[in-house]
Amino acid sequence: MTQWSLLGLLMGVGVIVSGCAVLEVKETQYLKSVEGKASQAEVRKELGAPRGTTETPDGGSTWVYEVRQLEPGSQNSWASTGSWCDEYTLTFDKAGVLRQWTHHSYLHGGETQPISCNSILGVQKSSH
Repeated sequence: MTQWSLLGLLMGVGVIVSGCAVLEVKETQYLKSVEGKASQAEVRKELGAPRGTTETPDGGSTWVYEVRQLEPGSQNSWASTGSWCDEYTLTFDKAGVLRQWTHHSYLHGGETQPISCNSILGVQKSSH
């Protein structure tokens, strides 16, 4: 392999790797950057009010966020082509620090305004 071929290969790999970071949604990027250090107030300022909250047995709390998005080509808010719903579950310790979070994506194919991301009609898709 010539030095120019190797340089081209390395540049191509760099573009692909950097492209994956661009495809990550802002919520995922934010949560990755603040896990283990953000307070509940900081998370609320960045992501807004959660859809739901629960207390954990150890004195912490769990917050659930939903981010909804139309499937490209949909003519209205819940068209037959569907809508995406990303569910983020955040766990805070008793001091109110974000300790961990999970992300799940669901595709809803024509369901009329699903009550929650993980309703029985939603099909879970793997997240990155």
